[in-house]
Amino acid sequence: MFEWFGFTEEKHLRLILALVLVLATLATAGYAHWQLYRQVKPLPQRLLGHVLLVLVAAGFAWVISGVYMRAEEGGGLAAFLTAFGVAHAPPAIVLFLKQLEKR
Repeated sequence: MFEWFGFTEEKHLRLILALVLVLATLATAGYAHWQLYRQVKPLPQRLLGHVLLVLVAAGFAWVISGVYMRAEEGGGLAAFLTAFGVAHAPPAIVLFLKQLEKR
């Protein structure tokens, strides 16, 4: 129907959906690291947790983004950021439940 800046309406909706998905998963990553900071008191253990979480998430994101690198323009970056955030979801859930248990 409409074309804005050379993009169709469908393309705009896909970009908006991708942006929302990326932001939601990166918020999950931020939450996981924030809870790790709050719940793990010894500094060496906390740093090890942050480093391991980032390395595992980056490795997972690298593998996933390799599949989508040629899918469409910006698809590889969106896939990398989304996979990076998704890899943080299980620790975020565990840390959330651990926080609820302490209350």
